[in-house]
This record gives sequence, C-alpha cells and structure tokens, in this order.
Amino acid sequence: MARLAVIGLGGRLTGMLGQMRLVDPEVRIVAVADPAVQAVQGRLAMAGMPPSDGVKFYDSPDQLLEYADQYDGVCIGTRCHLHTPYAIKVAPTGLPLFLEKPVAITQEQLIGLATAFAGREQSVVISFPLRVTPLYIAALEIVRSGRLGTINQVQAINNVNYGGVYFGEWYRNYDEVGGLWLQKATHDFDYINHLLDDRPTMIAATTTRKIYVGDMPHDLTCSRCDLTETCIESPRNLARRGDGGGMSMNDHLCAFSREIRNEDAGSALIHYAGGAHASYSQNFISRKEAGRRGAIVTGYSATLEFDWYTDEIRVVDHHHANRVDRISVKATSGHSGGDIKLAEMFLDVVHGRDKSRSDLKDGLLSAAMCLAARESSETDAFQRIPTVEELARIAAPAALAPAAL
Repeated sequence: MARLAVIGLGGRLTGMLGQMRLVDPEVRIVAVADPAVQAVQGRLAMAGMPPSDGVKFYDSPDQLLEYADQYDGVCIGTRCHLHTPYAIKVAPTGLPLFLEKPVAITQEQLIGLATAFAGREQSVVISFPLRVTPLYIAALEIVRSGRLGTINQVQAINNVNYGGVYFGEWYRNYDEVGGLWLQKATHDFDYINHLLDDRPTMIAATTTRKIYVGDMPHDLTCSRCDLTETCIESPRNLARRGDGGGMSMNDHLCAFSREIRNEDAGSALIHYAGGAHASYSQNFISRKEAGRRGAIVTGYSATLEFDWYTDEIRVVDHHHANRVDRISVKATSGHSGGDIKLAEMFLDVVHGRDKSRSDLKDGLLSAAMCLAARESSETDAFQRIPTVEELARIAAPAALAPAAL
C-alpha cells in the first residue's frame, strides 16, 4: 500500500489520484494540506478515495510535513506560483514527489528548486503526460530507429480549442500562472527536447495580444454585464454556438478585462546544440475542429507527422517510390493515455521499482526555456537557455516558501 500526502488538491491532481487508484486500488491518501477542506472532501470522493478512509487535514504544508515519516510519497497540486515553494519544503524529507507543471514561474524559483533537489531529480515525477502517451511513444520509436535519417528540423503546433479557459477563469491571473509559455509550451518544449534527444541552447519568441484585450473591470462577470446579449463570449451566445471553447457555459469572468496579460498567440524558434532547430506555435483562439497538437519531424530520409487530436502518425519516405505509412494509435484515458502512464511511473518510484522518466531535470529545462521565451518576447532578442547544472550552481535565494497555502 502506498501512503500519499497531498499539498493542494486541485482538479488536475484529483484526476491523477483517480488514475493512481486505477493502477493500484490499495493507494491511500492519508494527509492533505489545503484550506478548502469541504471542496477537498468532495474531490477525494471523486478520485475514489473518500475522506472516511482516515485522511488527516492540516492547515499548512509545514504541519503536514512534521509527519513525513508516515508517508511514502507527496503530491503537489496547488496553483502554479506555489509549486516551487512547497516542493522546496518537501525536498529535505527525501520523499518521492509528484509535482504539477510548471515547476517554477520565475528565474528565482527555478534556481531555488534546482538547488534543493540537486542530485535527486529522478525522485520527482513531473506532470508531463504528452511524453508518455502511446501516440508519442510510437512516433519516438520510429524517430529513434533511424528511419528518418539525419533530422534537421521539428515544426510543432498547438492550436488550443479550449483556450477561453486562460481568459475567463483563474488561469488569467498572471501572477499565479506566469503566462502561457509556462502553462502550455512547457509540455511541448519537453517533448521536443525528448524527441531530438539534444540540448536547447538559444530561443527567440514573439507573442500577440489582439483578441482578448479591452478595458472592462477585472472582477466583472457576465451576470453583471450589460453586454451579454451581444458579447460573443457570454454564456448566452456560447450556448447558441454550442461550444464554450474553454469558457464556462455558465457565469464567468469577463475575457476582455484590462488587467489580463496572457497572450492569445505565441511562436518560438529554438536552436539545439547538435545543429537542428525547432519552431513552435501556440494559439488560444482556435475553436472546435481547428484544434491541433503535434509536430512534423523532417529528416533526410523521411518526414514523420503526428497529431494528438487525430491519434494518427504519418511517415513519408523521401527516397522510396510512393511509400506513405499511416498509423493509428488510439487512447482511451486522460491526456491521450498519458495520465495512466504517469500514475504508473510515480507509484513505481514510490515503491522503489524504478526512477522517474519524467524527472525534475526535464521540468527545470522546460521551465527555463519558457522563461527565456517570455524574456525574448519582451526584449525582441534571442535568449540563451541555461542548463540544469548551471541553475543548480547558482546560490538559491534565502526565502522562497510562503507560510500558508
């Protein structure tokens, strides 16, 4: 039986706990630190782990960690700006950690986290489901087989057809999420690095804010607005359209607030040490069947394409007459089958059966790329991407952890 402690039980971690319970019905949540106790009790029940099983609730992570010797692992599912501070609190316990992405949202947090876990990165499982999905694994096998020949370029795209969530819900709070490079691109940068098996060295990026801009009050909701009849993002018009696009079909915050800083599109160009380069674009105003997420990998011998929305891989041979292979890889669980694999991985780490294959080094590097992309988009200049080893050599700031959740 795995005895897990939870710091911050949000919706995403609730789903992951449910996947862990599917992998091992004996998994138990024995402690939770989260101020929203009533909501947490409901989420535990949703995950198949009712609080009647003897869960202890604590007011703070510090109180929970006083009993670290009673846990086999810790899961952190707070809002993004708290991922680093609470992970740093967990570090001295030596317990396996499941950490939601992004692992950090500032350079200071990145340095502190790298320092706290230096040498123990493989005891941490980062919530990067894309790199363990059946579709991606099948594509990776083809790439690693050498069939594509020498690879010179990756073109990756993420047209998010639920992008309204980043403008009408709490994700629009920039100080909590750090912007949309860290929210979305962190996944894609990670799989691109993994796919190329190379070190990113430089990045240039740009963003666009043309759609979700305006001068409406930040706390305005649709139910208190005089424009709900004409506003295309109002619940009334979303219902008419038959698609929320990430906006709540019920009452939600105004997507045209003057304080929203999230971009509605972004693109990056990444240079790798081995000479290849990657381009990546993300767009948050795509809707319905315009959604797309995947990549084109071009080599001298063949081109490979894959898309998580279609569950398909296509390989076009360059030097054989008319050979095109199409492969369908269907997944039935969350995040295209990646969540169940992450759950298996974390429980293997907890029980000492394996080391993390989506570890903190991967999370740190991806976050470093996102922060460099953010800096590049603000300065209109290429930014160097630091290595994880360089981050760990920089002295961590003295105080990164807040006192309360």
